[in-house]
Amino acid sequence: MANFYGTARTNYFKVKDIEAFKDFVNSLSNCTLLEDVGKDEQKLFGFYSDCDSGCFPSSYNEETDEHEDIDIVEETAKHLAEGEVAVFMEAGGEKCRYISGWATAINDRGDSIYLSLNDIYKMAEDKFGVKPTMAEF
Repeated sequence: MANFYGTARTNYFKVKDIEAFKDFVNSLSNCTLLEDVGKDEQKLFGFYSDCDSGCFPSSYNEETDEHEDIDIVEETAKHLAEGEVAVFMEAGGEKCRYISGWATAINDRGDSIYLSLNDIYKMAEDKFGVKPTMAEF
């Protein structure tokens, strides 16, 4: 059996409270903070996963010494500055057995959109009238 290897990261965006956002990212297991400066010279932030699977991780609760599932997208939205959008991308595969991936965009008001690489099958069927086989074995 092969291992899954993936990559996950966000874009850069402005946040309301820099220290609160840094604390949030630091509370996530295996995430690394990204910092940049935008065209308007304001600080921009994001993060990526550096865990073994490459997927966005859960948070770590020091009191219980347990990892807990959180909605990383919604939690990030709470930190976004007004008018900002965070984009999350995650993709990976288990050798050539399959490739999976998804992307989500969320704004500071919590409105979001989601897509999966698997959406292509339905799109191809709708466009070409043929149901394609899965790109996996």
